[in-house]
Amino acid sequence: MKDKRILIVEDNSDLSMLTKLALTKVGYTVVCASNGEEALKYIETSGMPDLILLDMKMPVMDGWEFSRIYKSRFPKSAAPIIVMTAAQDSEARATEIGAEAFIGKPFELQELFASVNKMVS
Repeated sequence: MKDKRILIVEDNSDLSMLTKLALTKVGYTVVCASNGEEALKYIETSGMPDLILLDMKMPVMDGWEFSRIYKSRFPKSAAPIIVMTAAQDSEARATEIGAEAFIGKPFELQELFASVNKMVS
């Protein structure tokens, strides 16, 4: 897992940092962006992560806009996306953007670990 890089795109800094801490403790390298625009800049300057954990409702650039631009810029090298959302229709939102999985907020760490491990293994 040490060589697996995860990009968390989440505007709630507390949730972002707690998720980063949990994933770092189990061996992942984790980077955080507070919106889609920051996430795209990170990918363009630092390279493609192995997985993206994506919130849908964020300021500046939300998850829908991020995923649209991301998939058009990186059609062949795009990392899988797990949508993290508190919306009642989280599965539908994940399907809308072509995400590989979704996690409803609030989530248990075991659910997070299971989804992440499945996507990066």
